[in-house]
Amino acid sequence: MKKLLVLTLLLLISAFDCGKLLASNSEPSGGKSGIHLIIASYNPDTKRMSNFINSFQNTLLAKNPSNKIMLQDMGFKNFQTEAHLWCDELKSVIEEYDKGELMSIVFLGQEAWASFLSLSERDSLFRAKYRELPIFAVFASHNGIAIPKDSISRFWDPVPVNVEKRGITGATTGGYLNKYDFSRNVGLIKTFFPNTGTVAVLTDNTYGGASLKALAKSESKLFPEIDFQFLDGRLFSEEEISRQISSLPENSVLLLGTWRVNIKGQYFLGNSLQTIVESRKDLPTFSMTGLGIGSTALGGFVPSYHVDAREIARQIEEFNNGNTKEVKYIVNNGYYSFDKRKLTEMGVESYMLPSNSVINDSEDPQVRQYKQFLLLAVLIVILLVSLVIFLAVVYMKNKTLRKALERNEKEILEAKTRAEEGDKLKSAFLANMSHEIRTPLNAIVGFSQLMSEEKCSHEERIGYSEVISQNSDMLLTLISDILDISKMDTGKFEMDMKEINLKELCDKIFQTTAHLRKEGVEYVCRPHPGDVMLKTDIHRISQVMINLISNANKFTESGTITLEYELRGEEKDVLFSISDTGRGIPPEKQHRLFERFEKLDDYTQGAGLGLAISKQIISRLGGKIWLDKDYKGGARFCFTHPL
Repeated sequence: MKKLLVLTLLLLISAFDCGKLLASNSEPSGGKSGIHLIIASYNPDTKRMSNFINSFQNTLLAKNPSNKIMLQDMGFKNFQTEAHLWCDELKSVIEEYDKGELMSIVFLGQEAWASFLSLSERDSLFRAKYRELPIFAVFASHNGIAIPKDSISRFWDPVPVNVEKRGITGATTGGYLNKYDFSRNVGLIKTFFPNTGTVAVLTDNTYGGASLKALAKSESKLFPEIDFQFLDGRLFSEEEISRQISSLPENSVLLLGTWRVNIKGQYFLGNSLQTIVESRKDLPTFSMTGLGIGSTALGGFVPSYHVDAREIARQIEEFNNGNTKEVKYIVNNGYYSFDKRKLTEMGVESYMLPSNSVINDSEDPQVRQYKQFLLLAVLIVILLVSLVIFLAVVYMKNKTLRKALERNEKEILEAKTRAEEGDKLKSAFLANMSHEIRTPLNAIVGFSQLMSEEKCSHEERIGYSEVISQNSDMLLTLISDILDISKMDTGKFEMDMKEINLKELCDKIFQTTAHLRKEGVEYVCRPHPGDVMLKTDIHRISQVMINLISNANKFTESGTITLEYELRGEEKDVLFSISDTGRGIPPEKQHRLFERFEKLDDYTQGAGLGLAISKQIISRLGGKIWLDKDYKGGARFCFTHPL
């Protein structure tokens, strides 16, 4: 009996020891496990937040697979109308979790972090309940403001506070804080632009915007010589802020803070910032947050925004091991960041930059425009190739027609004569077309290649762009003239007759051709007394007048270009004349002026089709057009239009 009791006791002891061994073997190698709560201020799907969450989760799970990482998105966005509700919403979310299971709380974004600080200051029971946890701030600001208890008016101006010094009594807090330096940015502005008299500070309808405005208002007192204006997205719409920027006085500078949420609590579109400063491209723009650097801002002193999820995980592990002092704040101090393109535009020399400045070489928006010009050039080439194919098809059809007419001797002779004449015209046409097309096309291709070279400067790109634009216009004009000639030859040239006011038409013609007028040349209009109404095709008669005035601009270096019209009662028509004080037209070329591809000067732009088209248009309108050979002061073209 005694032996049986001893044996039973030994078995119980063995079983107890085995249980302890199994329990010890089942404990995770990473030590204590529980819930690590992440509370995001707003959408955690943004790239930098999702990167942090993934890195934080992977690090904790690698240390202890039993850890649970929970994520709560608070949606704290519209500061003006919702901020006084944030503390209660945050409290209800945190209290859903059992305090005994919580191992840490990480706040993403300064809205949730500021709400937690304000809630802890107001509620002593809440503060006491969570002060034994390590609590971290990520993507939060070093400077901040207190979250209001009650709803606030649009004109509420909070007082700035130092988040690092604010803390929570008895709690262990740490994390990453971004430090914004308003005074250093103002000092940078004064260095680059010593005559600055006004600095406009732009902020939006977010906690970050309100806290930056509070910081700027506080530190602006250090610069009494500058007039500070605050463009607050909580007070004004985008249109109102754009108007305020447009009305800023000379020697003003725009300092960017935040620009993410508008007065209605809606997210801004990506190009919103460019839109509101579009009217003041000459306005120097700086940034104290990094906003706009690469698009609108010249540069500024901005935080480094460094965050390392592995460091937060390390501090949590040290806290669990009893090293509470390892939980601490890491303040991201700033650095000077500049946009190379904007430095050049604003005339800021490199020797003026602070040491260790970071210069970003962003793409010039005009380069994207040049790419569009290149695409246009390619489309024009395709159009020209299509035109050549079309002409080749027409030529083949004519050749087939000639073979069919060989059945009759008389018809063969007549067809042969017409074919020979047609061949000559086509050869002349193709010869002229190849020459006229090659000149602008070579310019487009050549300058397009020059623009693509890296060593090409900004000023050269602008000049090349103008050359490409001019030659593109010339190609389009040439193609339009060819289409008009084709319509006239095939009888498909239709007129749209409407009644117009001749005085208004002449004013519009001068406005349309104003860019062609050389310096030293004056436009003169001599209308018939009183209003003259004429029923005509406004597009076609405008085409004639623009052709004549364009020709006058080509050969007139100084003096006047005069547009005149008068009513002739006996002839029942209107007589138009366009005269210039240019070099005139040699007598030997006057009789061929209205022929196709006839040019006064082979070295001037144009295909020599304008006058030929003008003659056919006037003829279709029932009038006549001619050169006044008695005019010796330059050249004068006249044409009539029946009433």
